Amino acid sequence: MNQPESGIPQSETEIEEPKPRRRKEKVPTWTPQEIALSLGYKKMPHEKGDPVQEYCKAVENGHVYRFNIQNSKYTDERGVRISMGILGSPKNVVLCQDRRFDEDMKDLGLVTRTSAGMFWRPELQTKEVFEKLTQYIRNLEETGFFEDLVKPKQISGGASA
Repeated sequence: MNQPESGIPQSETEIEEPKPRRRKEKVPTWTPQEIALSLGYKKMPHEKGDPVQEYCKAVENGHVYRFNIQNSKYTDERGVRISMGILGSPKNVVLCQDRRFDEDMKDLGLVTRTSAGMFWRPELQTKEVFEKLTQYIRNLEETGFFEDLVKPKQISGGASA
């Protein structure tokens, strides 16, 4: 007798169609790294394990803006520090520690600081804070804030003869 071999489908209805592959949807991430990239900064190479990640962006006047991200070395603290300035200049600002930014950062929703004075990562990683902080940094760049950091301070007062 002609018995079909076991396991081999005999008709088209028995053949299973391959299941379509589901594309894994990309979950949006709102990280400091994404802020830097969305503002046009390029990631600079760094050593593996280096706690500071540096991003740079050349601007029209010839300066290079620097955007540094430092993660907390203690994972349970979940802190992140963002510092910005002009490459080659010793002057830079640390958004989470510089007093002149305290009120602005609180208005953006960055209220909590870790024991090391860093932003608390869960606050930083919300869409609302991400968008506000990105716009805030863009405004600092457009108003020449970083250029003012490197300008020599004028000494007021006239010399009498």
